[in-house]
Amino acid sequence: LKWTLDLDRLRALLRPNTKLIAVNAPNNPTGFVPDSDTWRELNQLCDERGIVLFSDEVYRGIELDPSKRIDQAADISTTAMSLNVMSKAYGLPGLRIGWLASRNAAALARIERCKHYTSICSAGPSEVLATIALKNRTTLIDRNVSILRDNYAQLCGVLERCHGLIDWYAPDGGCVLFPRFTGPDGVEAFAASLVEDQSAVVLPASIYKSQLLPIPDDRFRLGIGRANPGLGWAALEAHLSLRAERGSFR
Repeated sequence: LKWTLDLDRLRALLRPNTKLIAVNAPNNPTGFVPDSDTWRELNQLCDERGIVLFSDEVYRGIELDPSKRIDQAADISTTAMSLNVMSKAYGLPGLRIGWLASRNAAALARIERCKHYTSICSAGPSEVLATIALKNRTTLIDRNVSILRDNYAQLCGVLERCHGLIDWYAPDGGCVLFPRFTGPDGVEAFAASLVEDQSAVVLPASIYKSQLLPIPDDRFRLGIGRANPGLGWAALEAHLSLRAERGSFR
């Protein structure tokens, strides 16, 4: 089953003193993006309850299927806040530049005052380079989406040869997947042995444990955002093939 956003369950979790809901869309680690109607309904719910929707949108723009891209929360709601950075969808982490967008001027002013007690301002050269990058955003985004599509196609080939041990589907957005490991020894043992045998790292479900809601314990995170990931895919395939030959999964 694919991931979804259960608004009825969310409503049941709200309390009279709930002030903020934080979301991550496209989501990390699942790659989930809600459909436009559900997304707007979430924004409307927050507006009706006087709750600020804090929307982490750092992977927005690199959806494998552009039709799944949703509007920025700040464009839908007058109180929502949209977070973005140069380090994810734009592939420029070295600039260390990010921003908050909101139509709530008073809230932004309070955040700005708090920032004066921390980093005060960003590096001037980084701001200039970020401005140049944003003016050429289409070129950057198209390049990165091309990398993601090629990587995902390669990964599908690897996973199809993984002895039926991994269930997966394409992410709606972003550059991560949260596939299911079906081997009898469990995902934690799989992740540990992959490091020991091949020096390759995946993040098992325990990394994402939360006191709020349960996390499926058979999942692990795979990233597809790096250029030339062939060595990583080869390590994953070699490890699973070797363990299958040894009978570790039987």
